[in-house]
Amino acid sequence: MSQVKKPTGLEHFSRLNPAVFLHEPATTSNASSTHSPDLILIAGWMDATPRPLSKYAAQYEKLYPSARIIVILTSAVDSALRTASTNFNRVKPVLDILYALPADGKLLLHFFSNGGTYTSTMIARHYREKMGKPLPVTAMVLDSCPGHATYEATYQAFTVGLPKSFIGQTIGALFFRLALFLYFGGYMVMGIENAVERARREANDKTLLDIDAPRIYVYSVADKFVTWQDVEKHAKEAKEIGYTVEAMEKYEDTPHAGHMISDEKRYWAAVQKLWSTVS
Repeated sequence: MSQVKKPTGLEHFSRLNPAVFLHEPATTSNASSTHSPDLILIAGWMDATPRPLSKYAAQYEKLYPSARIIVILTSAVDSALRTASTNFNRVKPVLDILYALPADGKLLLHFFSNGGTYTSTMIARHYREKMGKPLPVTAMVLDSCPGHATYEATYQAFTVGLPKSFIGQTIGALFFRLALFLYFGGYMVMGIENAVERARREANDKTLLDIDAPRIYVYSVADKFVTWQDVEKHAKEAKEIGYTVEAMEKYEDTPHAGHMISDEKRYWAAVQKLWSTVS
């Protein structure tokens, strides 16, 4: 007996590979298209499935119906264990689209948590390597990021998707405790940055992300994975470098990457206000 596939919310998107979904608008002749992004890039949090990310894509379809939309998945394995070449292949369809973006093309980059930061900055590195310039971002939304790579926060992030059974929780917890001990210990011994710290630094690298692209930070005091202090410190550093921070959308009691679900009106008003500054 065949199993019924669970709806992803992205059934009308083309799946370019296991991690990348693309939406081509039905029309580009909408009267508002001159004020719309040409391309919206959504990089999900670590181990986010298509279903929750589809809610963001659906709202973007309503707000900017003439925009192409890409949704990218990032797993814990991608960020911690995959080789550079494997990760390159994961984002290659995205890069091919970005390479072909017209010089006057408008790109809205929306990424979540450390996983989305990791994938977005990796894309920017590959783009710079081939094109010799920063990723031509027009505006950026940083949701629940970037944080620091603390052992406990990373453990919580990696184990949030474990099976609910006692055995699954126990075995998974032991595995990730040991794996992260070796992971952090290895980087400490070698004296090099881990993936999370590198992504945090590169999110403020003007050779990777266009210095003229304004940004907003959306974050929460109640976030258990990325502290509000880490987000505000990153925003302060961004301003010092020369980035424009249009808004600091600080929530009090929303969970990690859960701000839009808690207050859709406020969330999308902030996104639209950001885009209005560049359109």
